[in-house]
Amino acid sequence: MTPRHIESYYAATVKGLKERPALTGRIDCDVCVVGGGFTGLSTALHLAERGFDTVLLEAERLGWGASGRNGGQLGSGQRKDPEEVAQLTSKEDSRRLWDLAEEAKALVKDRIARHGIDCDLKPGILSAAYKPAHAGEIQAYAEMLRRDFDYREIRSVSREEMAEMLGSAIYHGGCLDSGAGHLHPLNYALGLATA
Repeated sequence: MTPRHIESYYAATVKGLKERPALTGRIDCDVCVVGGGFTGLSTALHLAERGFDTVLLEAERLGWGASGRNGGQLGSGQRKDPEEVAQLTSKEDSRRLWDLAEEAKALVKDRIARHGIDCDLKPGILSAAYKPAHAGEIQAYAEMLRRDFDYREIRSVSREEMAEMLGSAIYHGGCLDSGAGHLHPLNYALGLATA
Protein backbone atom coordinates (compact mmCIF):
# COMPACT_ATOMS: atom_id res chain seq x y z
CA MET A 1 0.00 0.00 0.00
CA THR A 2 1.21 3.47 -0.82
CA PRO A 3 2.36 5.17 2.40
CA ARG A 4 0.42 8.41 1.82
CA HIS A 5 -1.75 10.33 -0.59
CA ILE A 6 -0.18 12.49 -3.28
CA GLU A 7 0.66 15.93 -1.91
CA SER A 8 -2.25 18.34 -2.13
CA TYR A 9 -4.17 20.73 0.07
CA TYR A 10 -6.63 17.93 0.72
CA ALA A 11 -3.96 15.42 1.76
CA ALA A 12 -2.40 18.06 4.04
CA THR A 13 -5.74 18.74 5.78
CA VAL A 14 -7.18 15.22 5.84
CA LYS A 15 -9.18 14.08 8.87
CA GLY A 16 -9.78 10.50 9.92
CA LEU A 17 -7.11 8.88 7.79
CA LYS A 18 -6.46 5.38 9.05
CA GLU A 19 -4.86 2.24 7.82
CA ARG A 20 -7.25 -0.22 6.23
CA PRO A 21 -6.52 -3.92 6.19
CA ALA A 22 -4.97 -5.43 3.08
CA LEU A 23 -6.72 -8.38 1.52
CA THR A 24 -5.18 -11.63 2.67
CA GLY A 25 -6.55 -15.05 1.99
CA ARG A 26 -10.11 -15.59 0.92
CA ILE A 27 -13.13 -13.48 1.81
CA ASP A 28 -16.69 -14.47 1.03
CA CYS A 29 -19.24 -11.72 0.45
CA ASP A 30 -22.40 -10.93 -1.47
CA VAL A 31 -20.77 -8.20 -3.58
CA CYS A 32 -17.17 -7.14 -4.17
CA VAL A 33 -16.73 -3.53 -5.29
CA VAL A 34 -13.42 -2.68 -6.97
CA GLY A 35 -12.24 0.91 -6.62
CA GLY A 36 -12.23 3.23 -3.62
CA GLY A 37 -13.24 6.48 -5.30
CA PHE A 38 -16.63 8.18 -5.00
CA THR A 39 -18.32 5.68 -7.30
CA GLY A 40 -16.99 2.57 -5.56
CA LEU A 41 -17.48 3.97 -2.05
CA SER A 42 -21.00 5.13 -2.82
CA THR A 43 -21.89 1.80 -4.42
CA ALA A 44 -20.53 -0.12 -1.44
CA LEU A 45 -22.47 2.09 0.98
CA HIS A 46 -25.71 1.73 -1.03
CA LEU A 47 -25.32 -2.05 -0.96
CA ALA A 48 -24.38 -2.21 2.73
CA GLU A 49 -27.37 -0.02 3.63
CA ARG A 50 -29.58 -2.56 1.85
CA GLY A 51 -28.14 -5.45 3.86
CA PHE A 52 -25.64 -6.86 1.39
CA ASP A 53 -22.35 -8.16 2.80
CA THR A 54 -20.02 -5.92 0.80
CA VAL A 55 -16.25 -5.84 0.42
CA LEU A 56 -14.48 -2.92 -1.25
CA LEU A 57 -11.03 -3.35 -2.79
CA GLU A 58 -8.68 -0.46 -3.62
CA ALA A 59 -5.15 -0.91 -4.99
CA GLU A 60 -3.81 2.32 -3.45
CA ARG A 61 -5.68 4.25 -0.75
CA LEU A 62 -9.31 5.26 -0.47
CA GLY A 63 -9.83 8.52 -2.34
CA TRP A 64 -6.43 8.05 -4.02
CA GLY A 65 -7.26 9.45 -7.46
CA ALA A 66 -9.51 12.25 -8.61
CA SER A 67 -12.09 11.57 -5.91
CA GLY A 68 -9.66 12.65 -3.21
CA ARG A 69 -8.24 15.70 -4.93
CA ASN A 70 -10.81 16.99 -7.41
CA GLY A 71 -11.45 20.49 -6.11
CA GLY A 72 -14.59 19.55 -4.18
CA GLN A 73 -17.18 21.37 -6.25
CA LEU A 74 -20.72 20.16 -5.62
CA GLY A 75 -22.21 21.74 -8.69
CA SER A 76 -25.67 21.95 -10.18
CA GLY A 77 -26.54 20.18 -13.41
CA GLN A 78 -24.21 18.44 -15.83
CA ARG A 79 -20.83 19.49 -17.17
CA LYS A 80 -22.60 21.03 -20.14
CA ASP A 81 -25.28 23.68 -19.84
CA PRO A 82 -28.85 22.33 -20.09
CA GLU A 83 -29.31 24.17 -23.40
CA GLU A 84 -26.27 22.36 -24.86
CA VAL A 85 -27.57 19.03 -23.55
CA ALA A 86 -30.95 19.75 -25.19
CA GLN A 87 -29.18 20.27 -28.53
CA LEU A 88 -27.48 16.87 -28.15
CA THR A 89 -30.61 15.03 -27.00
CA SER A 90 -33.96 16.73 -26.50
CA LYS A 91 -35.45 19.31 -24.18
CA GLU A 92 -37.19 16.50 -22.24
CA ASP A 93 -33.98 14.49 -21.84
CA SER A 94 -32.12 17.64 -20.84
CA ARG A 95 -34.69 18.17 -18.08
CA ARG A 96 -34.42 14.52 -16.97
CA LEU A 97 -30.63 14.82 -16.78
CA TRP A 98 -30.98 18.06 -14.81
CA ASP A 99 -33.34 16.34 -12.35
CA LEU A 100 -30.97 13.38 -12.05
CA ALA A 101 -28.09 15.73 -11.20
CA GLU A 102 -30.24 17.45 -8.58
CA GLU A 103 -31.06 14.05 -7.03
CA ALA A 104 -27.34 13.23 -6.92
CA LYS A 105 -26.54 16.55 -5.24
CA ALA A 106 -29.28 15.92 -2.68
CA LEU A 107 -27.93 12.41 -2.04
CA VAL A 108 -24.46 13.79 -1.28
CA LYS A 109 -25.89 16.36 1.14
CA ASP A 110 -28.10 13.73 2.78
CA ARG A 111 -25.20 11.33 3.25
CA ILE A 112 -23.07 14.05 4.82
CA ALA A 113 -25.85 14.91 7.27
CA ARG A 114 -27.01 11.36 8.01
CA HIS A 115 -23.55 9.94 8.60
CA GLY A 116 -22.01 13.03 10.18
CA ILE A 117 -19.26 13.21 7.54
CA ASP A 118 -16.82 15.96 8.53
CA CYS A 119 -15.95 17.27 5.06
CA ASP A 120 -16.40 21.03 5.50
CA LEU A 121 -19.49 21.28 3.28
CA LYS A 122 -20.05 24.94 2.50
CA PRO A 123 -23.17 26.05 0.62
CA GLY A 124 -23.07 28.17 -2.50
CA ILE A 125 -20.99 28.72 -5.60
CA LEU A 126 -20.48 32.29 -6.71
CA SER A 127 -19.76 32.76 -10.42
CA ALA A 128 -18.10 36.13 -10.92
CA ALA A 129 -17.82 37.95 -14.26
CA TYR A 130 -14.36 39.36 -14.89
CA LYS A 131 -15.46 41.02 -18.13
CA PRO A 132 -18.63 43.06 -18.65
CA ALA A 133 -19.87 40.75 -21.43
CA HIS A 134 -19.59 37.75 -19.11
CA ALA A 135 -21.94 39.32 -16.56
CA GLY A 136 -24.83 39.28 -18.99
CA GLU A 137 -24.11 35.67 -20.02
CA ILE A 138 -23.88 34.46 -16.42
CA GLN A 139 -27.02 36.31 -15.38
CA ALA A 140 -28.92 35.04 -18.45
CA TYR A 141 -27.88 31.49 -17.51
CA ALA A 142 -29.23 31.97 -13.98
CA GLU A 143 -32.51 33.31 -15.35
CA MET A 144 -32.80 30.39 -17.81
CA LEU A 145 -32.38 27.89 -14.94
CA ARG A 146 -35.06 29.66 -12.92
CA ARG A 147 -37.46 29.93 -15.87
CA ASP A 148 -36.95 26.64 -17.75
CA PHE A 149 -35.85 24.29 -14.96
CA ASP A 150 -37.72 25.75 -11.98
CA TYR A 151 -34.39 26.00 -10.18
CA ARG A 152 -34.96 28.59 -7.46
CA GLU A 153 -31.60 28.30 -5.70
CA ILE A 154 -29.78 30.50 -8.20
CA ARG A 155 -29.97 34.25 -8.58
CA SER A 156 -28.22 37.07 -10.36
CA VAL A 157 -25.74 39.21 -8.47
CA SER A 158 -25.19 42.83 -9.46
CA ARG A 159 -21.78 44.42 -9.75
CA GLU A 160 -22.46 46.36 -6.53
CA GLU A 161 -23.50 43.27 -4.56
CA MET A 162 -20.49 41.36 -5.91
CA ALA A 163 -18.22 44.13 -4.62
CA GLU A 164 -19.89 43.90 -1.20
CA MET A 165 -19.54 40.11 -1.13
CA LEU A 166 -15.89 39.99 -2.21
CA GLY A 167 -14.51 43.33 -1.10
CA SER A 168 -13.31 44.01 -4.64
CA ALA A 169 -14.80 46.07 -7.44
CA ILE A 170 -13.04 44.21 -10.28
CA TYR A 171 -16.03 41.96 -11.06
CA HIS A 172 -19.00 42.98 -13.18
CA GLY A 173 -21.66 40.90 -11.47
CA GLY A 174 -22.50 37.23 -11.81
CA CYS A 175 -24.72 34.72 -10.07
CA LEU A 176 -24.95 32.86 -6.77
CA ASP A 177 -26.04 29.22 -6.77
CA SER A 178 -27.04 28.56 -3.15
CA GLY A 179 -27.97 24.97 -3.95
CA ALA A 180 -24.43 24.13 -5.02
CA GLY A 181 -21.43 24.07 -2.72
CA HIS A 182 -17.93 22.96 -1.91
CA LEU A 183 -16.63 20.12 0.20
CA HIS A 184 -13.31 18.55 1.14
CA PRO A 185 -13.29 15.63 -1.33
CA LEU A 186 -10.78 13.42 0.49
CA ASN A 187 -12.59 13.80 3.81
CA TYR A 188 -15.87 13.08 2.03
CA ALA A 189 -14.41 9.89 0.51
CA LEU A 190 -13.07 8.74 3.88
CA GLY A 191 -16.41 9.59 5.48
CA LEU A 192 -18.20 7.40 2.96
CA ALA A 193 -15.78 4.59 3.79
CA THR A 194 -16.43 4.94 7.52
CA ALA A 195 -20.20 4.99 6.93
